[in-house]
Amino acid sequence: MFACIRTPRSSDGAIAIARAFSPRLQRHGPGCVVCDVSGLGRLLGDPPGIGAEMWRACETVDGTGAVAIAPTRMAARVLAQAAAGLTVVDRDPPAALAPVPMRALHRMLVPDDSAAPLLADAFVVLERWGVATLGDLAALPAAALSARLGRIGVRLREDALGLDRDPLVPEADVPRFLERMELEWPIDGLEPLAFVLARLLDSLSLALERADRGAAAIRIDLRLTDRSTHLRLLQLPAAMRDPRVLRTLLTLDLESHPPSAAVDIVTIEVDPAPARVLQYSLLERARPSVETIATLTARLAALVGESRAGAPALLDSHGPDAFEMRRFAPADTGRARSGTTGAAAAARKADAGAIGGVLRRFRPPLAVRVDVERGRPVRIALARRGMPAGRVEQAAGPWRGSGDWWTPDARWDRDEWDVALSDGAVCRLFRARETGGWFLEGVVD
Repeated sequence: MFACIRTPRSSDGAIAIARAFSPRLQRHGPGCVVCDVSGLGRLLGDPPGIGAEMWRACETVDGTGAVAIAPTRMAARVLAQAAAGLTVVDRDPPAALAPVPMRALHRMLVPDDSAAPLLADAFVVLERWGVATLGDLAALPAAALSARLGRIGVRLREDALGLDRDPLVPEADVPRFLERMELEWPIDGLEPLAFVLARLLDSLSLALERADRGAAAIRIDLRLTDRSTHLRLLQLPAAMRDPRVLRTLLTLDLESHPPSAAVDIVTIEVDPAPARVLQYSLLERARPSVETIATLTARLAALVGESRAGAPALLDSHGPDAFEMRRFAPADTGRARSGTTGAAAAARKADAGAIGGVLRRFRPPLAVRVDVERGRPVRIALARRGMPAGRVEQAAGPWRGSGDWWTPDARWDRDEWDVALSDGAVCRLFRARETGGWFLEGVVD
């Protein structure tokens, strides 16, 4: 993801804002700066969260202007020219740029560009053709546009689609936190590589401390003996600069994603972010630090797999057990919270009590034997000690549910029952309609 910051007064304000978020920034004319914000996901959240933080900083420094977040640099530049304030586009830049008027692209002309006169003439021709928006320009056939306007027409059409013609070239005066080591002998193994990482991270940590910065993301580039490159990007939950923690996180990540050959050259680059200032409270229980939580989650992911460790998130589906695992990134970790009073705690307790029972699911559901009379379950038999079984005292249902019929591997079609048993247990049963089998899905606490 890229961010474009546009300030009407001068470039100094835009550059100051961009430097606070990313070391990779590039100027595009007066008052316009584009920076790479792809490493801020774990620190500031999704693209709307990153955009909100950048716009807040823009309001503080300049008070006016525009901030645009988009998957490409050209799309971000056009969106920043099209509207003031904050604009965020997560995906599909051509669809987002389609309603933008052509004057937004016209305002991006730089006087010192060698192609500026040809571009100005091309805009006049397009206006005569009735091309009013970028969507109209993108809909023109590329071959026909090239035949009539030449290379300039193709260039304008690529701009209307939000395509980047060249890579981002960072400013020379922006400090980069990078360490590189060429090894005398190739390293084939994680343990000797950890010693090299420790040496490089010590230097990076010292440089970050001198600049009062922390690492928001780490990029490691391993040049292998087979001439290939092993790249890894590690996004951190908060800005940190402890070399031991950074080495542990990198080592665990490389343990889960090892290089395919011996290593010749090791390069580590850090995306800096403002250092954290923590103020702990004497009235609350101490919490584990962000470094401790990040190390713990990394160890769990290396042990059980990245898809099996994290924070569960519900999916927008009526399917049973519809959730996915996401990275564990607790909000306000290691930072004192204000306003937590006894009344607030009592309110949360009251809300929790109003929820009622909680269904404790079995994964996978347990196969059971169910006696049915007149279409309703009357007895459950389960050959497991400590599990609910016995006569059904009350039964509610069936509730028929089905979905994902277009995906044979994930389809579900079943009848659900909530039953109260003679032993006092309340549980949920379901019958798979395709096979006719009965399963115990969970117990209500």
